[in-house]
Amino acid sequence: MQEDQKLKKRIITSVVIVIGFMLLVKTNPIWEREIGGFWNILFYLVIAVFFFWIIIKFIIEIVSIIRNRKRLSLLSFVPIGILSLFWLDVTSNIFWIDLEKLYGDVTFKACYEGTQNQATFKLRGKNRFELHWTGVFFYDEYFTGTYQQVGDTLYLNYKDQKPRRFGDKILMDNKNQQLITISNTANSVKNDVPFYYGYCQGLN
Repeated sequence: MQEDQKLKKRIITSVVIVIGFMLLVKTNPIWEREIGGFWNILFYLVIAVFFFWIIIKFIIEIVSIIRNRKRLSLLSFVPIGILSLFWLDVTSNIFWIDLEKLYGDVTFKACYEGTQNQATFKLRGKNRFELHWTGVFFYDEYFTGTYQQVGDTLYLNYKDQKPRRFGDKILMDNKNQQLITISNTANSVKNDVPFYYGYCQGLN
């Protein structure tokens, strides 16, 4: 009876930590944008705690199976089976959950890399855009809105606040593969920085 209670507790613990980890990871596209800021650091720390907890629990379950190999039942393998779902989903996304799609398909990407900060700019479906700027002292902020493209010029209509170093009228310099601010109503154009096309390359 006591062994059954211990097994039940192990199963419940496995379910809780796997669900907790997957819930935070799967909802990352939402809380990273909607909550953001310093809270993102706390979320990532909790994810890290769950991650190492799962690894430790996995090792403990293997040791338990080896020690009790002479009196195993099918239920004895349930905890490690639940923990295995974590590895399968991390590597293969077996549940096909991708909340990033809620924000539309990415049609264009650009990046800025400074010495103490970095930003990614994306155009998405339904004429939406997002600018994700991160930097020192846990700075982490999203700027979103809608856009119109006229020739090689993007007109950005920010939903809320505007960034200090990226404007609302942007030239798409296809020759040099850069985004260049033409007009910035939030700040001087002199302080704006160019973005290069594509993924961030770790240049700084």
